[in-house]
Amino acid sequence: MFDAVRNNPKFVQIFLVVISLPFALFGIDSYFRDNGAGKNVAAQVGSVEIVNQQLDLAIREQESSLREQMGANFDRAVLESPEFRSSVLDRLINEAAVKTTIQQSKMVVPDAMVQDFIKARPEFQENGQFSLRLYDAIIASQGKTRDGFQQTVRESIAQNQLLAPIVQSAVTPLATAERWIALDGEERRISELVFDAKSLAGSVTLPADAARQYYEKNQAGFQSPEQVKLEYVVLSVGDVSKQVQVSEEDARNWYAENVKNLEQSEERRASHILVQVDASAKPEERAAARKKAEDILARVKASPEKFAAIAKESSDDKVSAEKGGDLGKFTYPLMVKEFSDAAYALKDKEISGVVESEFGYHIIMRTDGGKTKSFEDFKAEAFENARKQAANKRFADLAGNFGDLVYEQPDSLKPAAEKFGLKLVQTDWLPRNALSTGVLQNPKLQAALFSSDSLTNRRNTEAIDLGDGTVASARILDYKAASVRPFEEVAAVAEAQAKAEEAAKLASTKGEETLGKLKAGEELKGISWGAGKSVKRSSRELDPRARKAIFGAKADKLPVYAGLVHDQDYVIYRIDSVNIPKADEDAARIKEIRQRYAMALGEEDLRAFISGVRTRLGVKINEAKK
Repeated sequence: MFDAVRNNPKFVQIFLVVISLPFALFGIDSYFRDNGAGKNVAAQVGSVEIVNQQLDLAIREQESSLREQMGANFDRAVLESPEFRSSVLDRLINEAAVKTTIQQSKMVVPDAMVQDFIKARPEFQENGQFSLRLYDAIIASQGKTRDGFQQTVRESIAQNQLLAPIVQSAVTPLATAERWIALDGEERRISELVFDAKSLAGSVTLPADAARQYYEKNQAGFQSPEQVKLEYVVLSVGDVSKQVQVSEEDARNWYAENVKNLEQSEERRASHILVQVDASAKPEERAAARKKAEDILARVKASPEKFAAIAKESSDDKVSAEKGGDLGKFTYPLMVKEFSDAAYALKDKEISGVVESEFGYHIIMRTDGGKTKSFEDFKAEAFENARKQAANKRFADLAGNFGDLVYEQPDSLKPAAEKFGLKLVQTDWLPRNALSTGVLQNPKLQAALFSSDSLTNRRNTEAIDLGDGTVASARILDYKAASVRPFEEVAAVAEAQAKAEEAAKLASTKGEETLGKLKAGEELKGISWGAGKSVKRSSRELDPRARKAIFGAKADKLPVYAGLVHDQDYVIYRIDSVNIPKADEDAARIKEIRQRYAMALGEEDLRAFISGVRTRLGVKINEAKK
């Protein structure tokens, strides 16, 4: 808990630990759709099934997220461990449990709240303003539709409303915060006595066969990795687009085909009155709600100038009702379709009829609007989009021909490179586990390269779609299987490592003997302690084991000693003095620590809550499919 508090600098942000709070870019909606009969169920939460396809999708999205976060440090081997798959499945189970709880509680998130959330997200903004172009591009890159993404955001907000109060409910007593500050500020003055394995190596005498015995026991450390020589070619839409030319007629055609979308990108402002009714309500309940909406509409039509007052009095959307029904400015995709269709069909100050949506019945008044851009206003972007459209079409044609050619002439990639004007890249020997740059890091391409057909027959891989408008094919030119290097080749290394191992054992033995004597109170001569220094729990020079040894030692009688193995050496710490400062009287500091500690406690409460929900709903995991 102490480290959790210290290492949580973003304590004021309610981003939940057990499940990631805003699924703004990685929503849970796609995980829980019905994917048809004949499913292989990985787990079941109440009546909700999590099938293997959903688990695989979550794993791919997690992989994408880790690649983006870790860059060159990303190690795909982590993804192949059973523990990683289990952790992703456990997250999906938590998400399913929370989603079910939200559905059972009948929580409703107004459209305006969804709209405000999306418009405020920095990833959807250009120059500080919401960009529909950027919004569409990002959600499309994740395979999501506008409606699907908005539903994801709606569920995320509902999740926050359910879970954030749990995280925020924990309270840290003042005495606890003061004690934490005291411990965090505690200083211990130490000196070190190091038994250096390297300096002891000269006194180690190995038996004649020690190097070979070490080699036999540690052959994994003397293995040459699997290696390949490769050639590959890449065809990308970016390369194709450089060769594409478009005319003004092409640009005008693109504008004509997309003018409706351009109109929808224009902001509107509207107010509404909502008569809320659940989508699963009985027919008589829906009829009563519609009758209520029609009566309100009659009042509004009779006195349009009173729209705001009637909204404040009658609307079930309490957030907008306080503002006379005003929803502020929005673009077409930020509202449910039925609402947007009606709002965008209205003229300024015009009032709609009763509009039905999944939330109930709306009465809408448009309060202002913009003018759709003409072709001349949009000319530069129309040319660019027409060029992209033509490039994508040309790329699709070329990619098909490229795939056919690498398949029909499987023994070389040179014909494909020459026909499509591509660079044929040939590599030197590369370890298989080092194929982590450029197109070679793609898992699908690696799987095709190391298939039995590719390894045995040296044939081209199929044209692999790498995503982002790129296809590639590769071929193994030469191959070396992983093998243990001969002893004669590594004898010197084996001998040095065997000697280092024995020296480490000797250092540990001498260190533990000396530590025992010091603790017994013996006065030892001829030992050389390092210069004294003061350390805190937060000192960067201390690794976790050293910190635990130094600050875990009882300091009621000084000096006190602690020891541990560090790498191949043995280190004894002598603790000469302890200084525990008084609690920090800085009110801001105490407030900060109380908030951090409360957040850590709140996260524990959240785990307990979700555990309780899982128990209530019932969770079954198919261990065979895990």
